[in-house]
Amino acid sequence: MAAIPPNPNHFESKGPATQWGDLAERIVVCARLLRDDLGQRAGRWDLSEPEFSVLWICRETPPEGIGQNELADSLAISASAVSGLVERLRRRGLLEGRRGQSDRRRQLWRLTPAGRNQLYQVLADWTGRLRAEFSAVALDELLAGLNQLDDTIRGRAGSRRPGRRLREKPDFRTASGSKATSEAKREGAV
Repeated sequence: MAAIPPNPNHFESKGPATQWGDLAERIVVCARLLRDDLGQRAGRWDLSEPEFSVLWICRETPPEGIGQNELADSLAISASAVSGLVERLRRRGLLEGRRGQSDRRRQLWRLTPAGRNQLYQVLADWTGRLRAEFSAVALDELLAGLNQLDDTIRGRAGSRRPGRRLREKPDFRTASGSKATSEAKREGAV
């Protein structure tokens, strides 16, 4: 645990501790607002926010699909909660499930064409207003800052908590934009 700084000015209105506290509060508020807005938009297509999140995670899974336990980890919810979500989405024709080839007990999930279409309809509706008011450059900078904060917090915590890293765009200006190079840079190898 960090020692409390002896300098009482550390907690002044523009001090570092206050800035970090303001940042934490703003992130929590913005996350709640984004989730509420997304939930309302997804509701237009009869999707709950958790159901939308499952479709979102499944959008870039390997061809064989993503395991139910990996979905639970990514969503930071129990495997039993994921079971209900994927079953509802399967019945609606938005997800398809199959057994793993090497482990027949493992259930793998992937989007159907109807699921991919519904996901992109919700995304187009939801992001239209946001894109109009938030530049691509500003979004890239925000994602980079949040990834750095995520890495810092996870590193200090000493253990990997559930959740996925925010998606990074490759840097097409140089050859160093490859996924492997980006991961190596994060790990300090480059």
